[in-house]
Amino acid sequence: MRRFSAGWWAFTLLRVLLGAVFVYAAYTKLRASFLLFAMAIDAYKVMPESMAVALAHVLPWFELSLGLALIIGIWQRVTTSAATAMLAVFFTAMVHAYQPNSKEGQISCGCFGLGEPISGRTLLRDGALLALSLSLAIAAFYAARRRRVAQLAVPAAGALAERS
Repeated sequence: MRRFSAGWWAFTLLRVLLGAVFVYAAYTKLRASFLLFAMAIDAYKVMPESMAVALAHVLPWFELSLGLALIIGIWQRVTTSAATAMLAVFFTAMVHAYQPNSKEGQISCGCFGLGEPISGRTLLRDGALLALSLSLAIAAFYAARRRRVAQLAVPAAGALAERS
């Protein structure tokens, strides 16, 4: 991806947008008690309660760090891959917990703090974020590969010119 091309601008804009989503998600979790977030994690019933409490302490800070790294644009292959992996785990847990015909009601998504039950809308939003993140990860790896090939081509061209 050439710098300042339309593709570069689109990649940068979408990367910053995804980073802002992670920063906002972290902010909503950090401003409330970690115990409320731990309860939201525990409602998924995929890990022991003690692990949910530990995750409630760590996850918002990791989301904040990842969001800032995406916004700044450092370690693009690592950050986009980590965002994709996190969103895939979140999305899988949400799909597993979603019960559209439940009389008890849905559990809280926990995506942006508390109070947002898992619904078709939240699944659509998180699925779109996962698709965006996966696209950014693929683009980051593709751009790095193109740079590597271009760097290898320059010395090879010089060697051919010397032989002529």
